[in-house]
Amino acid sequence: MNKIQCFLITFIVCFGCVFGSFANANDKVTVILDWFLNAGHQSLLAAQYSGAFARHGLDVELIAPADPGTPPRLVAAGQADLAISYPIQLGMMVDKHIPLVQVGSLLNQPLDVLITKGDIKSIKELKGKKIGVAIAGDQQVVLGTMLTSAGLSLSDVQLVTVNFQLEQALMTGAVDAVIGAGRNYELFDLQQRNVPVSYFYPEDYGVPTYDELIFVARPDKTKEPKIGRFMQALKEGNEYLQVHPDEILNKAIKDHPELNTSLNKAAWQATLPLNSKEPGKIDQPKTQKFINFMVSKNVMHHEYPISDYAVQTGR
Repeated sequence: MNKIQCFLITFIVCFGCVFGSFANANDKVTVILDWFLNAGHQSLLAAQYSGAFARHGLDVELIAPADPGTPPRLVAAGQADLAISYPIQLGMMVDKHIPLVQVGSLLNQPLDVLITKGDIKSIKELKGKKIGVAIAGDQQVVLGTMLTSAGLSLSDVQLVTVNFQLEQALMTGAVDAVIGAGRNYELFDLQQRNVPVSYFYPEDYGVPTYDELIFVARPDKTKEPKIGRFMQALKEGNEYLQVHPDEILNKAIKDHPELNTSLNKAAWQATLPLNSKEPGKIDQPKTQKFINFMVSKNVMHHEYPISDYAVQTGR
C-alpha cells in the first residue's frame, strides 16, 4: 500500500467519523419554563423520560427562570428556542410588536381560578372586599370580566399586590380573595391545609376558555423542523404519560426531590386529564375567540390576523 492509498483510507475513515458524529447529533432545543418545575410540565418530563425527544433527534433543555416575567422576552431576543407563557401575556406582547407567536400548548384549558374566603359564596359578595393579585396590572381583565357578570366592576373592589404570595395573603386575612392562583396547585394546597375557601372558574363567568401554558417562539423560527418534531415528541410523551403516570412521576421525583410532596402528587393526578392531546395544533376558533376578547378588553388595541398570534407547527 503506497502513501497515497494510506492517506485516502485515513481521510475516508476520519471523514466518516466526523460525518457520523454530525449525523447522530441531536438538535438542541432550549425551553424556558414559566416558573419552577411543577405538575403542569408533566408532558415535557414524559417526553424526556420516555425517550420521545431522543427518538425525534432532539436534545431538550428545560430552564426554570429566575424571574417569571422574562421567558417570552428572552425568546424574542433569541436567547432560547421556546418559552412557556400565557395567552394574555402573549396578547400584550403582540400588541407591542414584540416578535412572538404561539406555536403550541401544554394544556387545553385554563388553570386560573378566583379563590375566596369560605364564607363568600358568590361573586356579588366581593363588593367592597380586598382582592390579591400577584403583580400590579396582572389579571385585571379576567377579574373585571368576572365581576361584570355579577353586576360589579373593578371600582367595587380593592386590588392589593401580594407579590406571588397569594396563599399567604388569603390565609393571614390580608385579602378576602385572590386571582391568578392555579386550580391544580394553590387551590389544592389550601384544601389540604383545611383552609375554608370558595372558588370560581373564569370560564364560568364570562371569560372565554383558552389553552394554558402556551409555547411561544419567534415568528422566524416557526418553520424550523425541530419545532415541529418537538411538538410531535411532546404528543408521544403525553400518550405515554396517560398510560404510565406513576412511572413518570417517580422518575421526576428521583431527579427533582422537591416534587416528592403530597401537594405535588395531588397536582400531578389532577393535571393528567388537562394535557393537550395535540400540543402543536392551534384550535383556531377557540384562539380567535380569545383574541377577540382581548381586543374587546383593550389588552390588544388593534385587530390582528390570527397568524400574528399563533402558528401551527405540529405534524
